Amino acid sequence: MIKSFVNNDRPIIIGMLKSITMSDLLNEIKLVLSQGVDAFGFQIDRLVPQERNAKNYKILFAAMQGKPAYVTNYIRGNALELDDEELTRELLLAVECGAKLVDIRCDLFDRQPCEYTTDKKAIQKQMKVIRKIKDMGAEVLMSAHVLKYIPCEEVLEIAYSQQARGVDVVKIVIDVNSEEELRDALKTSVILKEKLDVASLFLCNGTHCEIHRMIGPLLGTDLFLTVENSTTGQTQPTIQRAREQLALGGYTNLP
Repeated sequence: MIKSFVNNDRPIIIGMLKSITMSDLLNEIKLVLSQGVDAFGFQIDRLVPQERNAKNYKILFAAMQGKPAYVTNYIRGNALELDDEELTRELLLAVECGAKLVDIRCDLFDRQPCEYTTDKKAIQKQMKVIRKIKDMGAEVLMSAHVLKYIPCEEVLEIAYSQQARGVDVVKIVIDVNSEEELRDALKTSVILKEKLDVASLFLCNGTHCEIHRMIGPLLGTDLFLTVENSTTGQTQPTIQRAREQLALGGYTNLP
């Protein structure tokens, strides 16, 4: 069973949980387990506020039956918005309760439209958080949801900057809305694998994202984000489709 999100011999399948209450999450975890995943993705920000606490986090992680959990906390821009210190405290609480991979954003402590900061003071604070998470025994992913098209060279620049801050996984999300942009994104997946010293999660949204979402892990993306079932507008592939894709790529040691 996979225990880490890095240094694996194939892309790992992560079942992203979409439910917003404890009862629904526990049911969803059972469904995801039955379909075969390596790990879970738990978005703290989706859980209803009154149920976000240590007791419930421990229950959820225990229900995952030893499979590691990737956690995010993306509460920004709504009525429940938290400042970055509060977001970080909630993530650290999740680590205390058993989270294995923690997502911190690349503009933590200096919010920017593309979630990418070069502010030296903010970066120093980020690195302090990264060290603390690692000292607690978890791994760190740093994300930049650019949410517009940028070419390979700019993606690589952000990735290098994230890597230099000491994370275990770099995550960058861009938009692709043409065949040309899609081709460049596919090339970028390969180049990130070749150039980086850490794992990568390079994703695309937009009108032309589906192909990249499906074959990006075969080109170099180390984490395969999936969902239990598809819904209208859902960009993440289902667990079943991801398993089929990896099997076509020659991987036989699937969960």
